Amino acid sequence: MSAASANRPRPHADTWLKNNSLPIIHRLIRFLEILPPASDEVPQHSMKDKVPVFSELNQALYLVPCALLPFAVRYVYYHYVDHTMPNPWIVWVLLFSYTLVFGARFVRFQNRLVKRYGYLDGGVGRDTIPYSQMTKVAMEAVGGLTLRPALTVMCAYDRNAPPSLSAWLPIQLFVFTLIEDFYYYWLHRACHEAQSAWHFHRLHHTTKHPTSLLLGYADEIQECFDIFIVPFMAWLTFPLSFDAMTAWIIIHISIQLHGHSGVRLHYGTILTGPYLRPLGLELVCEDHDLHHRHGWKDSYNYGKQSRVWDTLFGTGGERIECVPENLENRFI
Repeated sequence: MSAASANRPRPHADTWLKNNSLPIIHRLIRFLEILPPASDEVPQHSMKDKVPVFSELNQALYLVPCALLPFAVRYVYYHYVDHTMPNPWIVWVLLFSYTLVFGARFVRFQNRLVKRYGYLDGGVGRDTIPYSQMTKVAMEAVGGLTLRPALTVMCAYDRNAPPSLSAWLPIQLFVFTLIEDFYYYWLHRACHEAQSAWHFHRLHHTTKHPTSLLLGYADEIQECFDIFIVPFMAWLTFPLSFDAMTAWIIIHISIQLHGHSGVRLHYGTILTGPYLRPLGLELVCEDHDLHHRHGWKDSYNYGKQSRVWDTLFGTGGERIECVPENLENRFI
């Protein structure tokens, strides 16, 4: 194995976990138990085995309380403590801390699903993080969980405005998500079709079978666009209130993580799935997993929240395991 290959994500790259002497970041990651299970530690399936369906209702039971907790805290504070909310810096620190805790908790949740249901394309080992890249991945993850709350505070926070959510919140989040996905689709597609842009995206594609934390294995410029610029453009197009934007950020983080998890479930998203599933345009985990198995100009499935734009512009790909005839009749 070349030195370059040894420093890239690959199956069983995380053997460093067994070392007793590790830097503080590596020890923290090990303590948090957020690294993915190895492929040979999870159930093995052929591509013809039935795939369980993770219902949107059960996803909502897990995600909606997490997404609405910041609003609930703000509501109680405003009505029972002080009508003037804390200054933006305090709100940003609190929101960052919350997304950090939520992110770690959600990765562990994904790992439990993997241990129960296995990986897509199970005959191929899942990529894990080598010792040399652990600090980068951790810093990218923390950076993403820093910029998202910063965007929310910068765009929509008003300390004098009372907490509020519209009864139309599900529709608002759906429309906002489709707009965000439109901007992301074209940026992502450009990274694959223009050589100059591929330079900023190719690192992320050195992992062909990613796991959740490898969401953050990317160049900083790509991360900045994905995490900050694209949602900012969507907000300029369709502004959300602070409380709605906060709820969207929390659910959006979960979608990004499960889209890279490789978990062998028909696993969609509550932001767009209920509206798009009747049209056959919902996005599931396998769609982005298939995207990663391809390289520069031979890829497809550029959307991250839906298959609307891939279908409209002819860049969608066929699923292999999560096709209708291969799905279990029961839901989890």
